[in-house]
Amino acid sequence: MKFISKLAMGMFIALNIVSCSKNDDSAPQYSGENRVYITAKGDKVLTLGEANQKIEAKFSLTTKVNADTAIHLKVVDAQGQTSDLVSLSANPIIIAKEAREATFTLTLKANASITEEQRLKVTFEPVTGLIAQEDLAIVVKPSAVVMNLTPAQRQLLNAYKAKGIDLYPFMGKVKVTGTIFSPAGGNAEPFVKEFTREINGSTLITLSALATSDSPVLKMTDNPMGLTEFWLFLLRKNTVEDTEFFPASPVAKAIMPLINWNKDSKETFGVTLDNIKIGSPTNGVSQIEFIHKTKDLYDDLTDMVPFQFTYSAYDRFKKLVDEGNPIAIENNGQAGGPNPIYYLNTTNILSDKYEKGAWKASTGSINFTEKKMSFEFLISHEYGGDYIIVKIEYIAQ
Repeated sequence: MKFISKLAMGMFIALNIVSCSKNDDSAPQYSGENRVYITAKGDKVLTLGEANQKIEAKFSLTTKVNADTAIHLKVVDAQGQTSDLVSLSANPIIIAKEAREATFTLTLKANASITEEQRLKVTFEPVTGLIAQEDLAIVVKPSAVVMNLTPAQRQLLNAYKAKGIDLYPFMGKVKVTGTIFSPAGGNAEPFVKEFTREINGSTLITLSALATSDSPVLKMTDNPMGLTEFWLFLLRKNTVEDTEFFPASPVAKAIMPLINWNKDSKETFGVTLDNIKIGSPTNGVSQIEFIHKTKDLYDDLTDMVPFQFTYSAYDRFKKLVDEGNPIAIENNGQAGGPNPIYYLNTTNILSDKYEKGAWKASTGSINFTEKKMSFEFLISHEYGGDYIIVKIEYIAQ
């Protein structure tokens, strides 16, 4: 009996040693069934509009497989429906013979588009002998721009999208490319000879306050049509950088020293463009109405693309007018002052004022399938001898 008792005690101790040894192992332990753990390290969030994002994931089993095994992964939403937001680097993944894990990567699809945060789950199609123990939960978030839209703006954008007008891809910072062609025949250098400039930048676009449930309207709040730097170039060439005509103006002679405005003064300059109306789509393409009657320096209405300009030199001048400065009041609203609208965007573009060959009809359209917004239009300036032709294209990411 003593021998049997000692033998039983020895077996009990041995079993406890084995049990403790297993409990010390932090890896998932095999318990008679081959259980599946899908895991990932670090942040398990993908955000639209952010570059170089990925989630490195691992598919692990509690015991090795005795043959190469193909595992078909799937990404599902909260309702269990397959999600089309995420791409897998490999599917199926292969667990090699005598192995118990494989790795894969999750990235956002190029055409992913959402307006609300989505919680997804990475799991797998049933395989005989494998039991799901832990699926991988990930979060897909809209772009920061979409997240910052007001509830009212989102409501409008969702209503437009239901009608085939998906403007979400054009919200926020959108890449713009194009060309500017300035014909010969201007009144001063460098406009005497023709030249071409490339546009390569970005524009901030949002939903306009003019938008209604029936009328989608966009506003470009920064670098509209990629032209801010070119408008400033035109303004300076028409004013403080001109050494021939502008300094001879009596108004300029009075105002420039009054507000310390010259080619070396440090100024800020900004441009916006509102009232970009998107029409109903035909075969996935909408025409854009963006030419409107706009007041010029003399409050006359002129058909043009209604760029709005801000200029620090003009702000200083207006302040003096408001304060009752007699020199500012005497020269207010006249050629030679710092108001940009005297020099920029000065001519009707629906008919040919110059009649020198540059005029053409302005057009704008948006292709929702290709996520492309295109414009071709005319601008003008005081020293120009004909219309400047602008061709630009926005391609949403």
